[in-house]
Order: sequence, then C-alpha cells, then structure tokens
Amino acid sequence: MKKQGIEFETETKANRAEKKPDGIHVEIENVKTGEKRTEVFDRVLVAVGRRPRTDGLNAQAAGVHVTERGFIPADLQQRTNVPHIYSIGDVAGNPMLAHKAMKEGLVAAEVIAGKPAAQDAVAIPGVVYTSPELAWVGLTEREAREKGYEVKTGVFPLSASGRAMTLQQTDGFVKMVVEKDSDLLLGVHIVGPHASDMLGEASLALEMAATATDIALTIHAHPTLGESVLEAAEAAHKQAIHIMNR
Repeated sequence: MKKQGIEFETETKANRAEKKPDGIHVEIENVKTGEKRTEVFDRVLVAVGRRPRTDGLNAQAAGVHVTERGFIPADLQQRTNVPHIYSIGDVAGNPMLAHKAMKEGLVAAEVIAGKPAAQDAVAIPGVVYTSPELAWVGLTEREAREKGYEVKTGVFPLSASGRAMTLQQTDGFVKMVVEKDSDLLLGVHIVGPHASDMLGEASLALEMAATATDIALTIHAHPTLGESVLEAAEAAHKQAIHIMNR
C-alpha cells in the first residue's frame, strides 16, 4: 500500500472534521505527544465498527445476563447464564465473524439435540478482503513470545512463487510461526492473492496439532499459490530451496 502512495499514521486520532469549499478539514492529534494539526482531504471514511443489536430484546426479563456493551456471553456449549437459553453469533461476543457464528449455531443445535458438542476451536481464522488479501490463523510472532513460547519463523515471499509470477501478483508472503523445540505450528499469516483460500490448510494444521515438518513433508501441487505454505515451513527449518536461508 505504501508503494501505491498510501500513508499510514498510528497512535493517532481524528478529533473533528469540517467541510469547506476546498475540502474536508480534519484535526488530527498524536495521542502520545498531544500534538495537533489540520489536514485537508477530498473524502473522509468513518468506520466505527459494529455493536450487537440487543436493544429492546428485554433479555433481562428472562434473567439473561447482558453486558454493558450489549453482548450476551455464552459458555463453550453456547449456553447463557440461563441454561436453556443460548447465544450465538455477533451477540455472543468477538470475533464478529460469519464463520464463527455458523460454528456456534451448529454447536448450540447439537447441544439442544442432546449431543456432546462444544465450541473448542483451537483458533478462528480471519481475513481482510483487500487487494492483496490478508489472512491469518493462530498466534502472531509477538503473541507467541508473550505467551512464553520460544519461536522460530519461516517466511516465503510470493516474489519467489512461480504461480504468483504467472498471475502478475507477486506482492505478499506467507509467514509461519513455530514453537522452536517441538516444531508445533502456532500460527500462519498470509498476504497476497487468494490468501483466504490458502488459509484452510493452515487452519486444519492447527486443529490437528501439526508440526512444520508435517507440512514440509506434504507434497503440494506445482505451480500453485498453496505450495507457498510448504515453502514457509521449509524456511522455518532453514531448508528452503527457492529462497536464501538466513
């Protein structure tokens, strides 16, 4: 995105915006220093997030606990504090994702039917459908270290992918976060074309407690974008054959 001329400012907030003949004047403040300045833009996109639509539900009348933010918490079987009432989807809490909601709905239905089900996913994948796409599942390198893991990483740039070259979309990479001693896969992060489609293998690997070796020993079709996951696993072992091992 920086190559496209997009500038990023972190630890920054927009205090106010005023529309004037020459554009929209936005007061920007650095939250660390308190320094303020005014910038002029053609357009302003305001993205304030989402909130659960539980206003007016009167769930409290049934004894169901509702948080200050409007969420209805649930346990691993999607039960609320009232055992015969269930909560799924966005109202059950973050992450507010359709695939997470679907899994919760399946769990709730199975529990109601008397089956021993639970929402016990190792990790919930996430995707940002930009161009290039961003997709991830599991821990980031920083999160893994904060949890006390000693980690190793493998990064494979799509600039070394034959399939990405044929698509003329070589911006991006696959990064694998692995526990150093056990070789256990902790997280996978992908930036690039069809990143969302490539994430399924990583999610399955996490659920099965796979190691980077398991992925590296799995033959992937060539040339494909999916083999970039294999290449990242090999890079974690410093055995990559299409990039330099650092």
